[in-house]
Amino acid sequence: MKNKIIKSLLLSIFALFVFVGTSFAATSVRLQTPPSQTNDDSFTLTFVALDTDSSQTITVKCFKSGPGDSGSFSQFGSDIVTSAGGNTDTCDVSLNQGNGTYSFYATAQGTSSSTSSTVSTDFNNSTPGTPTNYSKSKQDDCTYKISFRTADDGGKTVKVNLYRSSDTSFNVDSAHQVNSVNIGSNTDGSMTDNVSPNCNTTYYYVIRAFDTYGNGSGVIGDSNVTTTIVNPTTTVTQGAIPVGGTGTGSVLGEGAEATGQGGEVLATESAQPSEPEESEEMSKNPLTAPMNWIAKNWILALSLLILIAAIAYYVYRNRNTQ
Repeated sequence: MKNKIIKSLLLSIFALFVFVGTSFAATSVRLQTPPSQTNDDSFTLTFVALDTDSSQTITVKCFKSGPGDSGSFSQFGSDIVTSAGGNTDTCDVSLNQGNGTYSFYATAQGTSSSTSSTVSTDFNNSTPGTPTNYSKSKQDDCTYKISFRTADDGGKTVKVNLYRSSDTSFNVDSAHQVNSVNIGSNTDGSMTDNVSPNCNTTYYYVIRAFDTYGNGSGVIGDSNVTTTIVNPTTTVTQGAIPVGGTGTGSVLGEGAEATGQGGEVLATESAQPSEPEESEEMSKNPLTAPMNWIAKNWILALSLLILIAAIAYYVYRNRNTQ
């Protein structure tokens, strides 16, 4: 009778270990975080989907909620099936519901199901108004002063860039940008540009306003120039840090000053979405999956522990009575 009881207990423990072992297999998915603000209506979000079972393929679905969806999500794009064990791929995003906040998440189905964290971005591609009252004067043999007034555009303007060339036809881009000033809407402002040591060269200027999303206005400047706008590839955000150059700029009445620059504006926030990190649960610590299983199935784990303790006590007591 005692042997039958012991055999039954051992079979129960074996069955529990088999069940627990299969439960350790798990699927995880992480989704790339987009920039908090963007004016790009088409981009990709990279995801990483992994499975502890190296022979298991994973089916990933991408979901989006846009302005007017009242928080409800719908799948966009087709199902994406990874190679066995998981892989990285992309959700191809198209923001086609106008300006506003868009949210995204991804689901993965492999050995188990998993849902990524929800990530969001604020999209806006409306432009600020073009500055007015442009004028250019020479402060001395080597210094030009550019004066203007920003548009009354309801707070969209946060910055004005100054572009220069010795040719009357040039691109409005980072290669020709020589100064920048942080400034609000409907405000008088000015910037200076020291062209030393080329003081005898004639230079031509235009200015362009930007908002926090990197949207640029039209250009205004010297009447005898022809310009081609080349939009920057990085998001321009309020408080951008200019680099290099020798010019200075100020907002009239505020005493604010911005250092000039000869290169591209460095935004306070990277425009590139941050890459998802590979899940430590899936790749680094082999004990993490069992520990997570115990945390999620603590009742079963506790029952197993009690059963093992009962068997140990039974064996101990049986030996002492012999």
